[in-house]
Amino acid sequence: MRVFIELSGEHPTLPRAEALAAMASERVEVRGATFGPHLLRLDVVGPVQRAAHRLGLAHVVCEELVSGDLDTIRAFASSQELGGRTFRVRARGLDVDLDPQAVEGPLGADLGKTGHVDLDAPQIDYRVLLGDEFVLGRVLHRVDRSRLEATKVANRPFSLPISLHPKFARALVNLARVPMAGTVLDPFCGTGGVLLEAAELGLRGVGFDRERGMVRGTRTSLRSSADAPDLAIADAGQLPLRPGSVHGIATDPPYGRAASTRGEAIDRLYARAFQAFAELLPRGGHLAIVLPSEKWIERGSKSLEFVEAHALRVHRSLVRHFCVFVRP
Repeated sequence: MRVFIELSGEHPTLPRAEALAAMASERVEVRGATFGPHLLRLDVVGPVQRAAHRLGLAHVVCEELVSGDLDTIRAFASSQELGGRTFRVRARGLDVDLDPQAVEGPLGADLGKTGHVDLDAPQIDYRVLLGDEFVLGRVLHRVDRSRLEATKVANRPFSLPISLHPKFARALVNLARVPMAGTVLDPFCGTGGVLLEAAELGLRGVGFDRERGMVRGTRTSLRSSADAPDLAIADAGQLPLRPGSVHGIATDPPYGRAASTRGEAIDRLYARAFQAFAELLPRGGHLAIVLPSEKWIERGSKSLEFVEAHALRVHRSLVRHFCVFVRP
């Protein structure tokens, strides 16, 4: 099956990495891939729709039907037998100044020979993207970006300004490559944003923090979740879990503020945590972690095998490095 994913474009590499990790989480085999800043095209085998529903840094996931110039796209549309079903066509240029009506109108006329236009609730939803060439697809999933905005930390019962935006928290969970219905650990659960996204994906969450107030706040924020995580007060360097009892770890640890580390040097805290993660993860299990500097990639590599990193500048004095490690 050929699919294409319209990426959010909010970062040059992180949206693509999230999409590929989501495919791996759902055991979708990727046999080929081509990509640009806003478009990822894949040749896949497996439950791609399940993987599509996991994404946060994307707009639309489509089954690719045909690609080429506009005449090729129109010829394909004219050959379709819709049998009276309803349809919609939406077009967008990717770094190209495209007039959507110049594409949607002709394609609508071609498809309208055997179907009927319904812009609100069509039976078939077509998407056309123009980059190096035209690509026509049938929409499999539209990412609910409005929900991700609505669940920002400021809109939750318990909040702190340092929390990840839900779309990046979801990407972090996906980078941990936890399979559907698997267990994901956040050992620095903070305000609970990572665990909230894990619950939205149907994962079992386990959250620890050594600050009682954080655990209480997270429990308040996640009370309405259908799959509320297991929460407890615990030190990330002394995890009260059996080795192999989680499928992956996704976490955004403190970056050295005295209040969040209880005065412990950040070097020592991270070193203890990385060692504990290496002992807990099963072989092949992934750690997705946000680190405040590149030096911690080297330190993490002493305990686990480094996979990838994506630097996201938040402001002049803070760069978040979304990093992935695996236990070999």
